[in-house]
Amino acid sequence: MSERALDADTLRRWRLVLGAAAEVGLRGTLLDPTDKQRDQALGFLYDREQDADPHDRSGGSGRADPAAVRWLGKVRTLFPQTAAEVLQRDALERYQLHGLLTDPAVLDTVAPSMDLVRILLGLRHMLPAPVLAKAQEIVATVVAELEARLAPRALNAFAARRQHHARGGKPRLSDLDWPHTMRHNLRHYQPDTGELVLERLFFKRRHEQRLPWHLWVVVDQSGSMSESVIHSAVMASIFARLRAVRTRMLLFADDVTDASSQLHAPEKLLMSVQIGGGTNIGAALACARGQIDTPRRSVVVLISDLYEGGTRAPLLRETAALTRSGVTVLVLAALDRQAEPDYDRETARLMVACGAEAAAMTPDALIDWLATRMQS
Repeated sequence: MSERALDADTLRRWRLVLGAAAEVGLRGTLLDPTDKQRDQALGFLYDREQDADPHDRSGGSGRADPAAVRWLGKVRTLFPQTAAEVLQRDALERYQLHGLLTDPAVLDTVAPSMDLVRILLGLRHMLPAPVLAKAQEIVATVVAELEARLAPRALNAFAARRQHHARGGKPRLSDLDWPHTMRHNLRHYQPDTGELVLERLFFKRRHEQRLPWHLWVVVDQSGSMSESVIHSAVMASIFARLRAVRTRMLLFADDVTDASSQLHAPEKLLMSVQIGGGTNIGAALACARGQIDTPRRSVVVLISDLYEGGTRAPLLRETAALTRSGVTVLVLAALDRQAEPDYDRETARLMVACGAEAAAMTPDALIDWLATRMQS
C-alpha cells in the first residue's frame, strides 16, 4: 500500500471516529456508501454526547424502541464482532438504550455477561413474556459459569477442614464413646468385685461429634448492590450444598424476604429479585437473629453498602445483640469481581465497635474467610 493510500485510509478512520463535526477539518476525506452507513450508526449512538448531559442516566426504559432495534441489526452487519460488542455494550450501559432488550431477537445477538444479567434483573418487571423466557436462559448461563468457577474452590476448602478434624492425635477423655465402650466390655464384668474391666476403649471421631455451622447470607437489594446480589445468590447456593454448613438467605429492601427455599435454583431466585427500593438493615438483622438457635455456631454475612434508610439505632442494636450472643457477624461492603466498594464508612465503623468485622471481598476471598472461621 502506498504512503498516499495509507494516509487516506487513516484520515477515513479518523473521520469515522470523530464524526460529522470533523467534516470541515478533514475535508477531502471521502466515505464510500458502506462507510456512510457506519458513520450514521456511530452518530446514532455517540452524538448523544453532544445532545444531552453525559451524566444523565435517566433516559432508559423498558419500552420497545424500533429505531434502536434496527440500529443494532445494522451494527452487527457493518462492524466486526468485537467492535459491534463494544457498541452494543455502550448502548446498554452508557446510554441506557434498554429498549433494545424488548425484542427476543435482540437477546439472541447478545453475549451472556454479568453486566447483561444486572440490566435484565433491573428491567425484569417490564419485559414481555417471550423476552422474559430468553432472559431466564441468559441468567442461567451466567449463573452456571459462576458456579463452575467457585464451587470447586468451596468444596476443596471445606473438604480440607473436614480432613483437619478427622486426623488423629492423642485421644481425649471428652471424646470417649461411653455407650459403645460399655457394650463392648460387658463380657469382662467381674461379678465377684462388681468391677467392669475396660479392655478396649472406643472414641468418637472428632469431626462427627461437631455440630454443623449455620450461615445467614443477608443481602441488600438496593440498585447499587445489583452485582453483589448476583454473586451472593450463587455463593449462598454453593454453601447450601455443603454438608458442613446450613445456609439461609435473606433479601431486604424496605421489607425482608426469606429466599432460602430457592437456593437449589439460584437462577430462578435471581429472576424473582426486585432490585431497588429502600434499605432497612436493622429489620434484616432482626429477622436473622430471630432464626438463630445456636449462636456460637452461626455466622451472619451482611452484604450492603450500609446506607441505612432510617436511623442507625436499630441496626447497631441488632449487631450488638448478635455479637454478644456469640454470633460471628461479617459486614461486606461488596461481593463482586472488583471488590471496590462505595459504602457508608461511619456505619461500618459503628458496627465494628459493636463487635462485627467489616471488609470488601471477592467471592473467592469470602470462601477462604468462612473456611477459616469454621475450623473449630
